Amino acid sequence: MLSEVHLETSHDGDGVHQQEEQQHLLQSSSYSAMPRGPNKTRAATMKRPRRHVVKRAIDSLPLTEGEAGDDTELLLGFSMKKRSGHDPYRAPKVALAIFLLVCSIGGYQGFNEYRAVLSSSLSSSGANSDTSAEEIEHRETLLNVQTDLSGQHQNIEDMPVVLFNEHIEVPWQLSGLANVFEEPYDPEKNKLYLWTIPRCGSTSIRRIASHCLGLTMASEAGKGDAIGDSLQVVEGNGMKYVNVDMSNPAGIERAKELGVGGWSEVDMVSSSYLYDGAGIFDPDHKGYMIAMFRHPIERAVSLFYNLKSNKAYAEQMVSLSTVEQYSRSSLVENNWMTRFLSNSLSGELTPEHEAIAKEVLRTKCIIGLLQEKAESMRRLEMLFDVKAEKSQRRYDCQEKLWYWDWPGKNRHEPVLEGSEAWNRLYEQNSFDIRLYEYARELFKAQG
Repeated sequence: MLSEVHLETSHDGDGVHQQEEQQHLLQSSSYSAMPRGPNKTRAATMKRPRRHVVKRAIDSLPLTEGEAGDDTELLLGFSMKKRSGHDPYRAPKVALAIFLLVCSIGGYQGFNEYRAVLSSSLSSSGANSDTSAEEIEHRETLLNVQTDLSGQHQNIEDMPVVLFNEHIEVPWQLSGLANVFEEPYDPEKNKLYLWTIPRCGSTSIRRIASHCLGLTMASEAGKGDAIGDSLQVVEGNGMKYVNVDMSNPAGIERAKELGVGGWSEVDMVSSSYLYDGAGIFDPDHKGYMIAMFRHPIERAVSLFYNLKSNKAYAEQMVSLSTVEQYSRSSLVENNWMTRFLSNSLSGELTPEHEAIAKEVLRTKCIIGLLQEKAESMRRLEMLFDVKAEKSQRRYDCQEKLWYWDWPGKNRHEPVLEGSEAWNRLYEQNSFDIRLYEYARELFKAQG
């Protein structure tokens, strides 16, 4: 790069400084003098030093006639001569204009963001202020929740399921079930409704409710006594149950015709058929839904070993000796929970079915997790205790059935994640696995 070196003298010693700098540059072996025009000398062949680059560049500008006088001005601390037709402040002015433009744009965007946040905050505050005291008391009493109104809108319970920018509505067939998030549990009007998911601990819940707490059940227990044109309470095997069969749609329809949902003698209803079972209730006697959940692959493996020991399935299971073989067979379940929650027991599932299933859980169900047995039972006890008697026998019975004498328990080796059996069961239950993770988040929010 070529650079022109000028010597000037000044009273402030600046010229002396330039002379020393020029001597230093000329003594360098990397520099050689090259003529450039009349009476001009430029040192070149070496990279220009960074010191006083601005000053030397300004001083090297050619002067027009009549401009060599004392007419000078200071720009950025340097002496600069006025040049005709040239504004010496042009570069700083342009830089200043660009700086002000950038600042104004950034300030405008920041103001818009602040206004959006402020509007959102005011909207959330207004919505939270409308929360009724009865609803807050209900949630804290039912699940012992310390409600924080300032963060309530961030709770997953408060976030409706959205699909394609539209809120998902719970199907009207489930209108017989109470909205557990909004409607307080009233034992005089509501019946506990245990939605039974196979191999998730539902049998233990029924046994505890009937054998330990003395609650009267409407379940499949009355299958052998489901006769007659009137409802009766039957006592046997250490429990009390109604003469109805809730294990199939036909039996549920009979129970509905007999008015099980509104009968005061019934404390709890249990069925796997969510939509049929919800039909036995009415607006004056709503069901209060509870359910126990388990990881779908663990549940599928447990179901396989249960079927292996069930004589009713002996012929079908004889050729299926491993979980992997079972996962390839027609007996393996396909997203059981999503299908029953969305009332789509056959056909292809879509994101809409998954969204419906999630919204049903969010609004209609008190969640229990088999993985969190102690905490789940603590929450359910808050509902059971309304009618159940308190005694040491009851607690001993409850602990026995829930922790170490679990009915239907079978011991087996777990299926390793990443194995062929695991991967095939995952393919069959991908919707249910996402639904289970959502249920876990609800479990955290409810407690």
